[in-house]
Amino acid sequence: MKNLLLFAYFYPPLGGPGVQRPVKLIKYLDRNNWKTDVITVKDIMFHSSDDQLASEDMTEKVIRTGSLDPMSFLGKIKKRSDRSKIYFDTPEKYKKIIRSLFPIDDKIGWLPYAIKAGRQQLKTKRYDAIMATIGPYTSGLAAYKLSRQYRIPLIIDYRDHWTMNPYLPFITPFHRKFSEHWEKRILEHSSVITTVSRTMKSDLLQKFGSQLSSKIKVMYNGWDEEDFSDVPVREKTKKIIIRYIGNFYGHQTPKYFIEALKNLKKKNKLPEDIQIEFIGNYHSEVKNIFDKSSIANCINITPQVNHKQAIHSLMICDGLLLFIATHKGKGVLTGKLFEYLRSGKEILAMIPPDGEAAKILKKNNYQFITAMENAKNMEEQFIDFYRTIKKSKNIEFKIPAEYNRQNQTRNFISFVEGRI
Repeated sequence: MKNLLLFAYFYPPLGGPGVQRPVKLIKYLDRNNWKTDVITVKDIMFHSSDDQLASEDMTEKVIRTGSLDPMSFLGKIKKRSDRSKIYFDTPEKYKKIIRSLFPIDDKIGWLPYAIKAGRQQLKTKRYDAIMATIGPYTSGLAAYKLSRQYRIPLIIDYRDHWTMNPYLPFITPFHRKFSEHWEKRILEHSSVITTVSRTMKSDLLQKFGSQLSSKIKVMYNGWDEEDFSDVPVREKTKKIIIRYIGNFYGHQTPKYFIEALKNLKKKNKLPEDIQIEFIGNYHSEVKNIFDKSSIANCINITPQVNHKQAIHSLMICDGLLLFIATHKGKGVLTGKLFEYLRSGKEILAMIPPDGEAAKILKKNNYQFITAMENAKNMEEQFIDFYRTIKKSKNIEFKIPAEYNRQNQTRNFISFVEGRI
């Protein structure tokens, strides 16, 4: 039996892909004789919660601490409606300015609380490794400090890039240099580094040196096969239901997709029997794209559902939409990509055609791939996508078991135990 101390700022009852990764990892670690304690924060303002995902929590112990960061301050507002109004109605450009003001990241106010909680835990229990899932990058800094102090191997899990993150603004050269300094120190000290994509691993080696190669393991988000048990079968209806399940971050946007549909409508080419559904909690900029479009009548917006319901939603629709921005998006592999693969549904992938996500889709015989910003090409792709679904000529998509969470975790454990 081995013990792991994990720093995860985003953890149930919060929801979303950034939460699913540590929860699913811990679940399958537990089944392979690794027990995990988690240090996270108390109530914060976030775009989603997921009580169902919380029911899967297999931690031995969850330590929740205070914090002095903007999301924690918002979490202290008593009325949830007031929290949501501030969070979702504040324009993203202002949020970026606020985030850029802090050194490391805007969760730096969690650092003293996280370190204090870690020290208290390390006084009472022996751990074989300390791990941080990042972002926020403050998690990595806390884990690094304790790893050095207590001489315990460090594991850093990259869900997102740090100083190479295209969505992370640095307000001054000092802010960038300061973060690069700490990222380099943390990487050099770590025993194991995991990344969600091969491109991310390549980026790290190019920036911080090939000497890191032997300690970096690609651990895809994958899917959890158990999430797909007892899923209802799609019932035939008069409508062709096409869904996008998730939120929009950074440069991700449905703007060009909506533009393509509007152009098809002007040409009288937009099918009348389609129903397009977006399931998620969207900020004001995204809502305006939907509300002000001339095709609003064929678009439905549903608030974010828990993860199990999201799996049900993708299994009982006819086709799926995927969005990844072209700008620095070649290495982006969202968690939903693998769940989409597991569903076996047709996918209209608006993603970098030469990116890693596109390579995985092509490898598994998916053909509808176009750049997210190419509205003109999207028109043709959408019609072909629709016709393929309509004629029920979907090919039998092979389910690549190598990507499921269970196998990804087994490979991770094998790698870690060979290095600590």
